Amino acid sequence: MTAPCIDSCAPLILVDAYSTGALLAHALAPQRCLIHVSSREQMPAAFATSCPQELFCVHYRVTDAGLETLLQQLAAWQPSAVIAGSEFAVELADLLAARLGLPGNDPATSAARRDKALMAELVAQAGLPVAAQLCTTSMAEALAWFQAQEGAAIVAKPLDSAGSDNVFICHETSQLQAAFESIIGATNLMMRRNQAVLLQEYLEGEEYVINSVSHESEHWISDVWKCTKSLAADGRKIYDREDLLPADAAELETIIAYVEGVLDALGIVQGPAHTELIITAKGPRLLETGARLSGLACPPALQAATGNDQVALTCLSYLQPRQLALWPKRYQLLQHARGFNLIARQSGVFAQAATRQRLQGLRSFHSARFRLAEGAKISPTVDLNSSPGAVFLLHRQIERIDADYQAWRRWEKSCW
Repeated sequence: MTAPCIDSCAPLILVDAYSTGALLAHALAPQRCLIHVSSREQMPAAFATSCPQELFCVHYRVTDAGLETLLQQLAAWQPSAVIAGSEFAVELADLLAARLGLPGNDPATSAARRDKALMAELVAQAGLPVAAQLCTTSMAEALAWFQAQEGAAIVAKPLDSAGSDNVFICHETSQLQAAFESIIGATNLMMRRNQAVLLQEYLEGEEYVINSVSHESEHWISDVWKCTKSLAADGRKIYDREDLLPADAAELETIIAYVEGVLDALGIVQGPAHTELIITAKGPRLLETGARLSGLACPPALQAATGNDQVALTCLSYLQPRQLALWPKRYQLLQHARGFNLIARQSGVFAQAATRQRLQGLRSFHSARFRLAEGAKISPTVDLNSSPGAVFLLHRQIERIDADYQAWRRWEKSCW
């Protein structure tokens, strides 16, 4: 296909604009011609339908004609940037940017921005403390490592999945055996076969999520959330709620200093990132960092709560970096905010309309994003992707948010 003449500015390439990557497409489409690249021949239906196909001038798949042909096609458009639209995109976006001579993260370290074992190794090499871990393909080796922990709990997880997919907390040998068998050989959410299992020490402490945007190795912190999780019956942790930290929260200095070190260690010099960590009795320890937008990004809610958001800052980092430089490196808090995931306690049918009506009756309700349609079958929530949806509450009084949240959880237990 011959590239049309772009009268205004050079087009942008979005790789795998699925999930919250669609938010980037909507934000950028009014300003630039957008080119979409898919890193895989097929995507899970839940992700594929989230891509706003109509916003793109053209779509390419790397699997159609191969990488070299794709690079020739993309170069003809004379693009100004390549942006990862989702976790699927991280490695290909790095490679395309480098080959096209555009700003991006070094493809030589892309694997460490996806593989959680390599990620921790690189962060440790930078002098930052991380959890003890073992990456293995052997059940016997896994069991021996677990026994060496002398009764301490461990976490078993895939190396490169997302959304708490097949993440297990193991207190006993039988739990580790079941977790290992569930993970090894399975196809994960990234549509890759789990070749190994990552075991890590279970980190006791408060969990935090930190969203950021980087440009030329400088980092802007757009929002930091304190997480609360609950346990599913099979031992997996369910994402329950996240509370936006005040900009003067006591733990924020420690969190930001550690996260900036992680971003530097992982070579995240350009674009958004989503970091999860635990503050243990010995200080912060990394869970993981994704070189992409937060999966629960909600720009309108963040704009109301802080006056800015990760999507807007990402757009500035690629389109108007001088404007980005005018923003403070740390967000401010204008309103309290809480995001929480709907939790299905039993199998049933999802009543989306009734759920929305009930949510809209909460005084602090801001918005909801549902993962299931009206009448869809639901099963008990065991991870992020089996939650029926995500909700944002905003209010100047945290007490109002607390009351509305508790009222919702009481109703939710019997509604599905």
